[in-house]
Amino acid sequence: MQNKTRIIFRADGNSQIGLGHVVRSLALAEMLCHDFECIFAIQAPSPELQEQIKQTCDGVIILPVCHYEEDRFIYELQAYIAEDVIVVLDGYHFNTAYQQNIKRRGCQLYCIDDIHTYPFVADYILNQAGGVDAAKYKTASYTKLLLGPAFALLRPPFLAAAKAERTLPAGDVRVFLNLGGADPQNHTLQIAKELARIPGIKNVEVTVGSAYLHLPDLQEWVKKHKAYSLHQNLNAEELCQLMQKCAVAVTSASGVAYEYASVGGRLFILQTADNQAGLYTFLTQNNIAQKYEQLEQALQAHLPDSFQQAVKIQRQYLDGRSDERLKQVFQRMALAASITIRCVSENDLMLLFNWANDPEVRRYSFNTNPILLESHTRWLKTKLEDKQAKLYVAEANGVPLAHVRFEVNDSRATISYLLGSDFRGKGMSHVVLQKCIVKLLQQNPKLVLIDGLVQPENVASIKAIMKVGFNHASPDPKYPQAQRFELYTDSIK
Repeated sequence: MQNKTRIIFRADGNSQIGLGHVVRSLALAEMLCHDFECIFAIQAPSPELQEQIKQTCDGVIILPVCHYEEDRFIYELQAYIAEDVIVVLDGYHFNTAYQQNIKRRGCQLYCIDDIHTYPFVADYILNQAGGVDAAKYKTASYTKLLLGPAFALLRPPFLAAAKAERTLPAGDVRVFLNLGGADPQNHTLQIAKELARIPGIKNVEVTVGSAYLHLPDLQEWVKKHKAYSLHQNLNAEELCQLMQKCAVAVTSASGVAYEYASVGGRLFILQTADNQAGLYTFLTQNNIAQKYEQLEQALQAHLPDSFQQAVKIQRQYLDGRSDERLKQVFQRMALAASITIRCVSENDLMLLFNWANDPEVRRYSFNTNPILLESHTRWLKTKLEDKQAKLYVAEANGVPLAHVRFEVNDSRATISYLLGSDFRGKGMSHVVLQKCIVKLLQQNPKLVLIDGLVQPENVASIKAIMKVGFNHASPDPKYPQAQRFELYTDSIK
């Protein structure tokens, strides 16, 4: 049985910074835990938070407390990562230097972000807010952006709810109130008091998380207001069921807003933190939610009609299939993480021969004629004896997928490569090239420049080589029709 690829999730959460990063990382982990080994790395989690993590993940790494401004912070995962591990980062202190340290270990890297404040070198960036301008992100040439609610980080009950029929709950109108699991500024009590002054609101379901610090004050207030019920630390199923009883919700512009919108109903939101600005704008501009300030007036409208109209709009954005899309992304990352590089041997004679004579390979070669086995045998023998020729085979889970060759001349190397037909179109070329270049530089640390030629019609190879960081260069006089690319090695060391 093939071992599952390991994913290390790195996020922090407590009563000071809130639980949002942990909750949405766990939502992603829950989508992936059946197909991957999910490990959660966190500093100083509370016992309650540890237990919550263990319900989803296969293990917890409790990291030593280290402030992000300390030099050692960027190395905190060093002992746990290798090139066959995927790393997921969710937090604002995992800056470019932190990411670069992970990428130097050869890991596939996935970042969850909503503030785009520093350059990223991750393989994927997820920003689940809609309407995000991709140009605001400064990324590596190979980085892919996953933007909008099509990639919403929803837990299983909410994914199911988004695909189910939603009808107006019977009986008196219930209002769901959640302003974050930790809510360090205690917006919950403030808004609860404001709702108590609005005529017609008879039932309010107040929910807080395990890190909520103002529980005694809230409990004391709720005791005096019989229309209010207080719930703490509900699991996803319990939270979803409670939302389904509520035709109206007041939430922060955070993950809980997406969760209620996936259930469906009249949603009113507040921005309670700076990082919620993007989601707040997206939800209100697209009528997925309304501003909290509009609540009292909006409740005067005919509820059955406004409720169904709200659900109709919400279903257009949240279809309950974000998990399917994200699983596909991580399957590609797992394939990339499984790629290993080895040197070519005599035993690869027929493998390379068959690859070289693939019609697609010959089509884009500078010599399009079929290669004879006799000449190929002489060529391989010569190359294996040539210390300036570096020949590699890339394998995924032990299955050969590509051949990469470098011709080294002092401080310069020329690259050529081919990809096996079974692995074309899967976005693996640039990963193979990256790993082979790392291998080459380990064996030839004094290399300064790598260049290569690509036929202009070979669009896939041009895209792959540019993702690695190669740039257009002056043509080669011997092949003036070809596109020539250069990569200076100091840009990737």
